[in-house]
Amino acid sequence: MRVVLENIGPIEKADISAGDLTVLVGPQATGKSIFLQLFKFCVDHANIVRELKKLGFDWNNELESFLPVYFGEGMQAIWNSQSRIELNGRKFQIETHVKRSGKADSEAKVFYIPAQRVLIISAGWPLPFNSFDPTYPFVVKDFSEKIRQIMGSRLGSGATPIFPRDGYFKKEIRDALQKSIIREGILKLDIGLRKRIMLEIAGVSMPIMTWSAGQREFAPLLLGLFWLLPSAKVSRKQGVNWVIVEEPEAGLHPLAIRDVFLTIVELLSRNYKVLLSTHSSGIIELVWAINEIVSHPEASTDKKRRLLLDLFELKTTPNTNKLIKDLENKKLVVSYFKPTETGVVTEDISSLDPGSDKKSVSEWGGLVEFTSKTNEIVAQLWR
Repeated sequence: MRVVLENIGPIEKADISAGDLTVLVGPQATGKSIFLQLFKFCVDHANIVRELKKLGFDWNNELESFLPVYFGEGMQAIWNSQSRIELNGRKFQIETHVKRSGKADSEAKVFYIPAQRVLIISAGWPLPFNSFDPTYPFVVKDFSEKIRQIMGSRLGSGATPIFPRDGYFKKEIRDALQKSIIREGILKLDIGLRKRIMLEIAGVSMPIMTWSAGQREFAPLLLGLFWLLPSAKVSRKQGVNWVIVEEPEAGLHPLAIRDVFLTIVELLSRNYKVLLSTHSSGIIELVWAINEIVSHPEASTDKKRRLLLDLFELKTTPNTNKLIKDLENKKLVVSYFKPTETGVVTEDISSLDPGSDKKSVSEWGGLVEFTSKTNEIVAQLWR
């Protein structure tokens, strides 16, 4: 799918053809979230309009009034008379789509895990859609509502731990996440006067505000992945084709980031197409390594697969062999949201070639620019 945005918020022109995994990089406030939210609207507009109207929202069929409902209060300023969206070579008439009622049978094809996910849990429980004030974008409220539903149904009995939990993720991925993030604890549901998610360590139950920052960020991400991976025996959520994850690295140690990336690999193995935004050089390093290994012209297939397993510190099992085999056939794209004097433009930097003459490619969209500069400064001590 190719999406082109022009003159929207800070974006002068964003032109991105999505791969199986598409990674967006760039400084803060360059329009990555705007792009991702508009991507979802382009695909799911009928479902979004229907859900908002069902919940009592009204924008008088006017785009200017719809934008703060969808993006959050004050965001109507991102659109002007020169703004334009193109989807697969055809103009996307957003003004027309916000006027429609939304088909009754329209289901969401994009599942969105927002950067603000840590804010959805209050007193240990996900908030309902209408409890958020107007400053929150639709994607945050919708995500929270979906997590609230899964907690009230599939995960809400309290009979077994929320994590680790058999049937969700391949065992090798569960073990990796347990080791690097949850450590010796388990996530469980405390059923007292009010249900709440707790972290139990050595028999002591701890409320969410006592967890590490990384654990607090990881919990709603984990629950979102549970929604996408209803069972190890089911390939994927019916009807959902795309997954968007903003900043999966939030609050996490580099080794934990690598293990969270394994969950993305499982999504790809289940034939989801994934879009990520990130400020983590670790994630880009993994993408670079995967592309380098898979595309090497001389290495044997067995050697490539062994190196990919080593990259994630995985042992050879039927589960991990399938993950790696599926990964070999995926197209990985990296797009840089590049600030210029006239606005932000996108540049395909998928090669991530450290030896490239193009600074945006060799410095991975600025993610290793600071490291390169500090190395150069320190090196001057020895000259």
